[in-house]
Amino acid sequence: MKIIAMEVGYIATNCYIVINEETHQAVVIDPGGDADRIMAAVEKENAKVDAIFLTHGHGDHIMALGEVKERTGAPVYISEADAPLLNDPNKSLVAFIGGKYTPATADKFFADGDEVEAAGMKFKVLATPGHTPGGVCLMLDDIVFCGDTVFLESIGRTDFPGGSYRQLLQSIKDKILPLGDNVHLLPGHGPATTVEHERRRNPFLQ
Repeated sequence: MKIIAMEVGYIATNCYIVINEETHQAVVIDPGGDADRIMAAVEKENAKVDAIFLTHGHGDHIMALGEVKERTGAPVYISEADAPLLNDPNKSLVAFIGGKYTPATADKFFADGDEVEAAGMKFKVLATPGHTPGGVCLMLDDIVFCGDTVFLESIGRTDFPGGSYRQLLQSIKDKILPLGDNVHLLPGHGPATTVEHERRRNPFLQ
């Protein structure tokens, strides 16, 4: 397995390309902008995109979704609760971010506890509402792609439509902290961290 992380879009969103080096298939997580750069990275690895995963439906995580979907033909996965955001520029905040966004629809829905197989890899879905009503984290081995649920020594904003500070903290305490100290967290913005570091150093979790 190989993970390519790149900052994309206007708000430096982390887009992750997870590549199965045996099958040369890939999963793109949160294509938040710069579709050409995302596709160039995929093509450099001689990979075929098998699925597009969205941790949630905010604009800074979906701005390149339509183009990446069109160019790869890959199905889009998101939670059912966040799927309406893909075509609502106000709820998704696309209207406030600006730039070009081609609406795209979801093909499959994540549900809490699902094990979703894509590109020959198995991802476990952890529902973590709070930043958005349908936010999810995606666990692959000892790595969690956690979107805007938790950051290095911080947490996602909850002042957007559908956000809940209480719910987000509960999600982190119920779904993230029990995973084990050595689990790596790859967030939607900023550097990677670990469960242990956030348990000890994140001021929101003390």
